[in-house]
Formats: sequence, C-alpha cells, structure tokens
Amino acid sequence: MSQLLEATQSECQVSRTLQRIESMLSEHEALGSHAGGLEISVHESTIVLDGELPNAELRKQLVPLIRQAGVLWQVENNVAVKATPTAAAS
Repeated sequence: MSQLLEATQSECQVSRTLQRIESMLSEHEALGSHAGGLEISVHESTIVLDGELPNAELRKQLVPLIRQAGVLWQVENNVAVKATPTAAAS
C-alpha cells in the first residue's frame, strides 16, 4: 500500500510540475506563441524538452524559465533551432 501511495504522490508531483512549466511557457512573452511546438516530458527525475524553436535566443530562455517555475530537477534541452533556408550560391 505504501508503494502505491508513493507512486501516486510522485505522479501528482510530476503532473503539477508539468502544469507549472506549461503555464510559465504559455504566459511568456516571447516563448508563448511557440509553446505548442514544444514537448515536455519527465524521464526518471529529469525534465526532457523536445521540439523546435525559430532561433537560438528562444532556446536559451527555456531552462531559466523552467527554473522560474520552481523546478529544481535536471533539465535536458533537446530543442532544435529551425534551420533557415539559405540562398544557393550561383
């Protein structure tokens, strides 16, 4: 029974943490419009970020924003920066 209780508490904690992160992202001035393109998950005790953002500056803002949400867990930032098409050299 205590293992079940621990699992339930842990699942609740993960759920609350993900909700706080998603809330912070959606309210962020620059990242808010791109939050839909990000996937946030938890693997063991690590927050894993996947997806794509239009520039490196936005990617750089992700981890500090997650820290502002009160998350002390390790964060793995796998978010890619969209490649911009370059003009072919003639």
